[in-house]
Amino acid sequence: MIAWLSGKLAYLSTWLGFKLGCLAIRVWPGAVFLLSDGLAKVAFYLFRGFRTRSVANIRIALGAGLSDGEIDQVARHSLRNFFRACVEIGVAVVASYAQLRAEIPIVGRKHLDAALAKGKGVLLLSAHLGNFFLVGCRIAIDGQPAFVLVNQPRDGRFAELMDDYRLQVRQKTVHARPRYQALRELTDLLRRNQVAVVIADEYRRGSGIEVPLFGKTVIARRGPVSLALRTGAAVVPACMVRQADDSLRLVIEPELELARDERNAGAIQENTIRITRWLERTVRSYPEQWNWMNIHWWADGTRSETQAKPEIN
Repeated sequence: MIAWLSGKLAYLSTWLGFKLGCLAIRVWPGAVFLLSDGLAKVAFYLFRGFRTRSVANIRIALGAGLSDGEIDQVARHSLRNFFRACVEIGVAVVASYAQLRAEIPIVGRKHLDAALAKGKGVLLLSAHLGNFFLVGCRIAIDGQPAFVLVNQPRDGRFAELMDDYRLQVRQKTVHARPRYQALRELTDLLRRNQVAVVIADEYRRGSGIEVPLFGKTVIARRGPVSLALRTGAAVVPACMVRQADDSLRLVIEPELELARDERNAGAIQENTIRITRWLERTVRSYPEQWNWMNIHWWADGTRSETQAKPEIN
């Protein structure tokens, strides 16, 4: 009974917080962003697990070129970016199409158009960088339907709530589980020459392919490559990056060239490495905008110390 009440309270709090947040954004948008920045500063000290693991991962990946103070700043700005991205979801809910088009320009739209012209659908490859929540939203308001693959919360009510929020920012949801159903939905929409946004930068324990990242080894999921090879879909990298003035810009890059031999296991590994190279290059360009919690390093098939479960203290 207590667990049920706690879940109900958490759900209602999230729903109410979103509604009040959208109202506040309509009335005091500048104040909400200032509040977000202040909360991020406090959270950096309160969320010890985030702080320690992010700093450790940044030191492993980029430490040779950064001082301890600079590493600390990258971690702080990473959390600030995430808090701002959450507020910007509310902005997208209340904003008009014209406002979003004006405030979020697209660079490289021709690359998406060229991939769609092939008629086999597009896997829009992105990462937890900048405002990844709104990648599909920005192309959807230009008339191109966007479907987003997500790992939904275990609580069905929260899953429905998140699905509804995504619809409010013009994005349709494809649930990653059950896997067979996700595969069927993704295959169908790609065969209809649609766009599926896939966030493919979570390197966790479990099955997958060992690939190099920042000179270390991580386990990458084979799903995006396998789906691209099975359907013939183009893989087009895209990230919504934050500018110096905190404005956003959707950057779409040319289609990744893949080895298209589906029956060759080596092709899956090579293509996964190519995706990881793209990610590393992108993160090096915007280190303060990436979620550094996503890396779990592997060495000789064992977990590294930074893979321990994070604490919130």
